[in-house]
Amino acid sequence: MFLRRKASGPLSDEDLVLRIRGGHQASLAALWDRYAHLLFGVAMKYLKDIDRSKDAVLDLFTALPQQLKQHEVQRFRPWVHAVMRNQCLMLLRKHDPGVRTDIDPPEPVDEAGEALLREATLQQLEAAIATLNEGQRTCIRLFYLDRLSYQQVAERTGLDIEQVRSHLQNGRRNLRLTLERHGHRN
Repeated sequence: MFLRRKASGPLSDEDLVLRIRGGHQASLAALWDRYAHLLFGVAMKYLKDIDRSKDAVLDLFTALPQQLKQHEVQRFRPWVHAVMRNQCLMLLRKHDPGVRTDIDPPEPVDEAGEALLREATLQQLEAAIATLNEGQRTCIRLFYLDRLSYQQVAERTGLDIEQVRSHLQNGRRNLRLTLERHGHRN
């Protein structure tokens, strides 16, 4: 969906924010690598349109350096999630003024609770991955967890690129269905 590099570096989100405020553009690229795909998911949840969601993410990252200069951001992840959600709600309201847009600031983050939720979600995801057939499971692990490119996955598995794409597409769909069946909704 969005191009990402293999790793985005050891700096924390908040360190990257400070560097962006100082004009360091590579730090913006590191935040892109970490969050573009997640923010696209948020946009899809609200906008339910691939192109509009891609545009919303691009718009957010275009405005991000200026917004970070205007706002004191203590915790980047919940802040950028709220910004994306609010941007989507504003887009929906622009097209349909009757859309309810209760825009609230992000709630305080309970770090212990967030860690437990993340661990439970990861365990559910790991269990769901285990239910995939071997080809899908291998491709999902190599592409998403090991962050290999399509070409690298193809070379490692001996599959052609179209087979890798097919395994990834079917694997994502099957993961979503498995998680939905077990009550995990995004």
